[in-house]
Amino acid sequence: MLNNSNILFKEDNEELFWKYWEKLTEKESFRYFYLNIKTNINISKSLSLFYKDKSFIYLSNKEPIAGVLLPIEKGKEGFFIGIKGSYVAAPIFIGCSSKKIDEIFSFIDEIAIENDIKKIMFEVDPLLDNPYNYLQKYNYLDTSILTYVIDLQFKDLFNSCRRNHRRNIKPILEDKNFSVFYIDGNNPSYEIHEEYRKLHHKCAGRVTRPKIAFDMQFEKLKQGNAVLFGLRYKNKNIAYVYFEFNSDKAVSFSAADDPDYDKLPLYHVLYYSAMEYLRKRGARYIDTGQPSCPSSQFDYYIDKKQANISLFKRGFGGDFKQYFRGIKYFSEEAFNNDAKKFIDNYSSVFKI
Repeated sequence: MLNNSNILFKEDNEELFWKYWEKLTEKESFRYFYLNIKTNINISKSLSLFYKDKSFIYLSNKEPIAGVLLPIEKGKEGFFIGIKGSYVAAPIFIGCSSKKIDEIFSFIDEIAIENDIKKIMFEVDPLLDNPYNYLQKYNYLDTSILTYVIDLQFKDLFNSCRRNHRRNIKPILEDKNFSVFYIDGNNPSYEIHEEYRKLHHKCAGRVTRPKIAFDMQFEKLKQGNAVLFGLRYKNKNIAYVYFEFNSDKAVSFSAADDPDYDKLPLYHVLYYSAMEYLRKRGARYIDTGQPSCPSSQFDYYIDKKQANISLFKRGFGGDFKQYFRGIKYFSEEAFNNDAKKFIDNYSSVFKI
């Protein structure tokens, strides 16, 4: 049993919670950045999903040894633990015994039952290098997918790329009509960042994220944890790629291009330039993010465009890595609804 005096709930002292959280996650990837979590919660609120937050820190001898994110949202099926209608980063443990981890997961179940939770959706950061999906130990249904991770250890990053990628990178680097630029913590430009935001909406054909989400991205950039690469053609900025990074880990977070130029190989040179930059900053790995899993899985469904994006990402030197995820159901109805979606999406494949 956990000692309640060692539990600090975020709702009881948010300032102290974030202080401990930053200490726990100082070497982790963007999924654990406090600004990233705040951004996602704000988006959840803007979507009218957010209900309340039961996140907590567990202390031992007044030092944090575990951090657990438990945002509660309300969907069509009732309450669930997740963020923006999807997965939230799984608990993080530093110097925690296996017995204590077991107790913390039991406590999470207690919170779920007390709050009438229908399901919990956790994702395990693929850059944490876990050897297996430990969520299965705690009765979570394995819903893992793959992510593609670029390895910046290659001595020659250019030649680590697929041949066709090299053919697309080199001509643009040599063409004086094109130039690659970036903004980071040393030269932040809100004007450039706003141009990227507006291009993102033009590219998608709709507003996919509220402005506050992009403003929080800019805050991370100003703090030195993000970089925005841009491609300029004849004095017009036509494409952007945004990366977040910390310690030796980086993540490809977002991209946008001007549809008027989408027949050009815009992203190849941006990714390659970012690879060089991030290696100089001390990064070893770049998680290319989703979509990078090449096929649909349980509760993860890709279309042809997303499959092509996944293929593009695999053109850089690296390999697939397991992106462990898990769902724990506390409601038969919630499971049946998700299972029906799975059947409906695969009926043509399995001829059900």
